[in-house]
Amino acid sequence: MKTQREKIILNYFAPHKAMDVIDLYTWLAPDITIVEPEQLPWGGSYHGIQGVGAYMTNVTSNIISEIRLDDVYSCGDTVIAIGWSNGRTIKTGKQFQIRVTQLYTFNQDGKICRVEFFSDMATFLELLEMSQASP
Repeated sequence: MKTQREKIILNYFAPHKAMDVIDLYTWLAPDITIVEPEQLPWGGSYHGIQGVGAYMTNVTSNIISEIRLDDVYSCGDTVIAIGWSNGRTIKTGKQFQIRVTQLYTFNQDGKICRVEFFSDMATFLELLEMSQASP
């Protein structure tokens, strides 16, 4: 049986709600932090509700994507979501399907206070026609 927190994440990514940003904001803590790998054009750390808006603007300036989740489970205060990002790049119009993992940390009030996104970086950078720095 899924926890309430897992259901929040599953409901947000349900196909009929994928673009319902206002609904998502009700589950966000005011001091939320979003983290994406720095190598991506929209990568970095975003803080607070205004940061969420900046993050979404940066993402949608580079890709149009829908997330399809395969699995969602909890580990303490963190919900792990694993699935696929399906979409296209804005610059080249290239279609993609990339494996993604997302970590959602909840605070004591049941609000999402941190989101970390992980993806197949080499494939993303190739699609975005960017080179990947050596480790």
